[in-house]
Amino acid sequence: MLKKIVELILFLAYLSLGWANVKYTTIVTPGNPNNVSINSSPFTKINDGYYYFGQDKVNWYTGYENCRKLGSELVTFETNEEFDAVAAYLKSKGERTEYWTSGNDLGKTGTHNWFTNAQPITIKRWAPNQPDNAGGREHCIHLGYIYGYSTDIQLNDRPCNNDNNSLFKYVCEAPAQETISIVVWK
Repeated sequence: MLKKIVELILFLAYLSLGWANVKYTTIVTPGNPNNVSINSSPFTKINDGYYYFGQDKVNWYTGYENCRKLGSELVTFETNEEFDAVAAYLKSKGERTEYWTSGNDLGKTGTHNWFTNAQPITIKRWAPNQPDNAGGREHCIHLGYIYGYSTDIQLNDRPCNNDNNSLFKYVCEAPAQETISIVVWK
């Protein structure tokens, strides 16, 4: 008998939840419209984006995995301005290190896309005579001072793995920020 009473009370409670009035509203807004101070560590804010600069030299696949462990992706440059901002940040560090991006032509040789959004690489930041798929095995894109005489950070294709000359640091890009507001009605 007690079991039946408990079941009836639970059933009535379940029904009353369905008839309850909504007492809150949620709003999702892109970005951080109120400029609320946030801790973005380990990411660095550059313009409107957040980037992590991995310090260990790894192959492209490990760089990708390391970014995913941070809830991010290898960097994708949608605009020349974004590339220039990240390049300026790297130049300010004064080192000539090379970094993996999400760019590759793994799906179809010669068709270079960003891995994170499958969009073609349209920025014009390739080093001279690149990409060249040297030896028929260069399918992943990195950025850096490509040649010893290079004065600018540019893009180049390199083997994704199994090549000791293709172990680079990597740049992760955090997903776009969203602000969630919850309004409670009393």
